[in-house]
Parts: sequence; C-alpha cells; structure tokens
Amino acid sequence: MDAEHESQMHLEMTDGVSRASGSPMVAARSRLESMVIERPLIRPGPPSAMVFPLVVIVAVLPGLIALNSWDLTPPAPLWGLRGLAVLDGHVIDQTPVAESIKPAMEKAAFQAIALRPPLCGWLIALGFWLTADRDPLAAVLPSYIAGAAAVMLVHLHGRIWRGTGLGLAAAILAGFNQDLLLRIQEATPDTLGMCGASLALLCYGWHERSSSGTASEACWSSPTTWAVCGGVALGMTVLAIGSAALLVVAVVMIHQYYLGACDPALTRTARRRRTAFSLRDWPNLRDGLLALSVAFTVAAPWFFVMIKRHGWDSAALSFMPHGLLDDEPRGLLSRLIELAPAALPLAIHGSIRAIRDALVDDSNSRETTGGSLWVVWFGMGALALAGWSEGPRRVLELFVLTPLCLLAAQSVADLVNRRVPVRSLIILAPATAVTVAWWASASLNRAVADLASGHINAATALGLHLGLDLIVASIVIIWALNRLTRRRDRPQRAVLAVFLITVLLITVGDGCREILFRHSETTDLLSLRSMILRRDRESPFGLLAVVSPTWPGARGDSVIPPAQRPSLGGRLRYILKTALPRLPQRDLEALDDLDSLPEVERLVILVGAEHGLPSATMARLGLESIHPGRSGILDAYATTRLRRPRR
Repeated sequence: MDAEHESQMHLEMTDGVSRASGSPMVAARSRLESMVIERPLIRPGPPSAMVFPLVVIVAVLPGLIALNSWDLTPPAPLWGLRGLAVLDGHVIDQTPVAESIKPAMEKAAFQAIALRPPLCGWLIALGFWLTADRDPLAAVLPSYIAGAAAVMLVHLHGRIWRGTGLGLAAAILAGFNQDLLLRIQEATPDTLGMCGASLALLCYGWHERSSSGTASEACWSSPTTWAVCGGVALGMTVLAIGSAALLVVAVVMIHQYYLGACDPALTRTARRRRTAFSLRDWPNLRDGLLALSVAFTVAAPWFFVMIKRHGWDSAALSFMPHGLLDDEPRGLLSRLIELAPAALPLAIHGSIRAIRDALVDDSNSRETTGGSLWVVWFGMGALALAGWSEGPRRVLELFVLTPLCLLAAQSVADLVNRRVPVRSLIILAPATAVTVAWWASASLNRAVADLASGHINAATALGLHLGLDLIVASIVIIWALNRLTRRRDRPQRAVLAVFLITVLLITVGDGCREILFRHSETTDLLSLRSMILRRDRESPFGLLAVVSPTWPGARGDSVIPPAQRPSLGGRLRYILKTALPRLPQRDLEALDDLDSLPEVERLVILVGAEHGLPSATMARLGLESIHPGRSGILDAYATTRLRRPRR
C-alpha cells in the first residue's frame, strides 16, 4: 500500500508539472502509468510457518514407523478389552464385563483397569467403531495420536516463550525419545496424560502472555478464553490419568506465586489497597477458579456415577490409580537417566541458567517467565516421581519429559547462539558421557548398586574403575580442546558442532532402536487371529474354548496383592474378542473338560500346556491343529475338515 500511495502522489505531481511545462513531463507520466506494481500470489510466511512442517514430520513419522512393532504387553490388552466393552454397550461402567472372566487373577486385573478413568477406553472404542473388523491396531491409535500431538505441543511451548528454533530442538528431543516411542506402541493412557498436561499448561502460557500484554497476536487477546480452554484440557486429563493431573494445578500455583512475588507493581498495589477483597482486583485468581470450575464440570460426572454404583472405595481407586511396581527400587537420578540419557545434563544446565535469570531479572521478561515455568514443571514432576512410590510411574515419567526436553533445548540454543562459553563443555561433555555410559552399561549399574549395598568384589572394582577413567578422560580431552581453541572462533564452532551432533545422534539412534524392535508374542497372536478369521469365513465357529491348566490362582491359591497381579491371558482374550465378538469365551481348567463340549464347529486354544493334544485325543474330538504357536505357550485347534462331528 505504501508503494501505491507514493506512485499515486508522484503521478499527481508529474501531472501538475506537465500541465505547466509541456510534453517532457507528459512522457514521464505515461511511463509511470505503464508501470504495474506486482504482488505475490501468496505472501511469504514467517520462519515459524516454515519450521512447523518439520515439527509435524518429527512428531508423526517416528511413531508411525513404531506402529509396525506395536506391543500387546500387559496391561495394554486389558485396555483393549475395556474399549470392546464400551462398544458392546457398557459406556459408563465396564466392571460388569469382569463377571464373564473365569480366571481369578485375570478377572481382578481387568477390574482394576475398569475402575481407572475412562477416557482411554472411550477413545479405543471409537477406534474400533471406525474400523470394519475391530482391528486390534485400533486400540493403539489413541496412544499414537496423543504422542504425536504431545511432540507438537512441546514445539509450541518452546515457540511462545523462546522462539521457533528452540521449539524445533525440543520437538526433536521429544519425538525421538525412546520412552515416548515405547508408550506410543501400547494401548495405555500414558501419552494421553502427557498430551493433556502439556495442553493445559500451554493454555496457561497463552493466558499469561495475553494478560501481561506482551502478546501481539489477535488470538491471544482474551485471557478468559484461554482459561476456559485450560479448564477443558485439565478435565480431560483427569479423565485420562486421575489424580496425577492435579500436578498441573500445583505447577500453575507455584509459578503464579513466583510471578506475584517478583512483580513490584502488584506488591505496591496490594499494600495500598485497603478495600474489601474482590475477584475483579485479581484477574489471574478469577481465571484460575474459572478453569478449575470447567475442569470439575468435565470430569466430575463420571466419578459421581462410579461412587453411586461402587461406593467411595472404588472412587478412591479411580481417582488415585496405582502404577506397576518396579522389580528393583531405583532412585530419581537413575530414572531420569533412563528417560533421557543424552539430554539430562543439558536439561540440568538449562535449569540452573533459568533459575539464575529468574533471580536476576525483576521485569519478568518473556524468556524469564517461560524458563521459570519449565523449571517449576520439571521440579514438580521430579518430586512426584521420587516421592510417590506407588503412583503411576510411567505417567509421571512422561510428565517430566516435556520440561526436560524444553530445558535441554534451551541449553542447546544458548550454546548455538554463543550465550554460553565453550569452556562450559568441560562440565557438560563429561556429564553427558557418564549418563550415556550409565544408561548403556549394565556392568556400571551393577557396580554402583554393589557399592551402595556393601557387596564389593572384583567386578565392582572394575566397573567403577572404568567409570572413573571415562570421567577423567572426558575432562582432560575437553580441557585440552578448550586450551587449543581459546580466542579462536572457528575451532570453537567445530567443538560445539561435534558435541551437539553427538547428542542428537545418540537421541535419534536410541529412538530408532525402539522403532526397529519387533515383539514376537504380538506377531504370533496376530497370525493366530488371521487364521481364525480365515477359518471362520469358511465355516463359522459355534463354540470357543480356552484351556489353561497352568493358571496360577485358578483354583483358589494364595491371594496376591492387586498391584502385583499379572495380566495372565489378557492378550489372548483380547485377540479372540476382536476376532470372534459374537462368541463368549469358555475358560476350562483341564483337558478332560473338552469331552463335555457340544459337537459343533469348535475352536480350542490350549494355553500354557507343556505338550499339545495327543493324536488320539485330536481324532476323538474331531480337531486339527491350525496354529502351533510358540512351544509351551499357545496351541490352536479347530474342527477338522475331513471328519465333521455329528450335529
């Protein structure tokens, strides 16, 4: 528009001059009129619009490849059974389905899953409803979609506080994280919890930027709108993971306390004000109460229904779900190293710098506010992971993963932009080498565990000696490189590039290793399902029987605590339910029970038997082997095609 205005003014001036002076100016005016101001068909986008497609690729592609090796490890099959129960009409309460499960331990395991918050089961049921033949992969799609969305939300967190480049680095660290890719392959609510918590805190970040007046975008003009969106996200997170979602409320409260304590204008206003308390004077508190009200409205009805049907004890189990207990107790540092071995030292370095900036900066700039939010987020997740021993460990690890990647990306951005001197690598590089060695070396873990327990032997001494040598060698090498590259910009850039590329390769290689891993049990069960569907199309089955003579606790053995009860047979029941939804499963405890079955088209699954059916028994029952499966775990038999049983 400025170019058009200038050209029009110039034409008017030349028109006036031409009238006074004659033909030379008339020719100039005609030449100006012949000029055409060309506008591009599509305006060039900002750098963020160019980077976001890369973020989408990082979020979608690794998880999409990981779906080729999706897993049926318990408790994922039980969540699939819960989704099938929703599809069969048990929308609110799926616990009545447990009455049809005969093995005591499997029944108790399904009841524990059915009492958990229902969002994952509802989404799995939606996936089954969208597929034609109840494809078992549909149960994993909610986890995959939530994981991809969580990676994009990590990028948006970095973008609104520190810029597009930091958001891209954080998305790469999160998208190729082995732990996140592992959760994407399972039908569990873990990634839903990560996505919901990240979305709620992202809405809080947009609310904070809009209320502080630092946002220039039109969509950030209404803090109340973002409060409502954050309340909806928080309510959905409660419906996904239960009480662990309240960590979002704790993060917001602590961050608001920090912002209020560091804002001198609010302090002076509070001292001068002597009138009665009013929510109009505290817009952040008003919006926070609004968000909590919306979250309560979204999440409370399901809990009220469960309280009415099953009492307060079941409601407590629903709101505070327990996670699977670890085989060996591990400390917080060990868990964080296994979560992100290459990025953890960078995240700790970024936390220290963010805390220092928060103590120095009294103006609460955008970078300081975002860094303090990530530090509070990381600290609350770490405290919950360390202190809540019986809590949902897998959910808490993903809750910590988002701020960990953001703080690590902040350190990467500071190193790339040379805000941090190269000599800081004297600490960062050895720390990264130690964490990666701890994650990759089982002997080093065993040596430290033996030292902590007081069992010192030759293997312990060797492992500790190798770890100490690695630390000393890393310090010496980085110190020598720092001396050689002092006051020389190009060698310093090379050292930084080598370090950052190494961290990136370790992260990407770790994720690719999980992508390429193949679960043999899942493959075996899927091939069994294909065979069942093929035989059922030729001659529909009229009876489904599963013989499991080796069920622990099937005949009333000793009671095992619910947290330690394995989901025995859950995978097989889930596969059979998706293949033959019309047939109820008969659970038998002995091979002799097969003689009492009616003479119809039968499908018999033998689980946990040391030997298959003898040939004489197969001939007497009119069965033939259709899927040998894995020896000692599963064998499938169907009515023989040569000699049909008499009807």
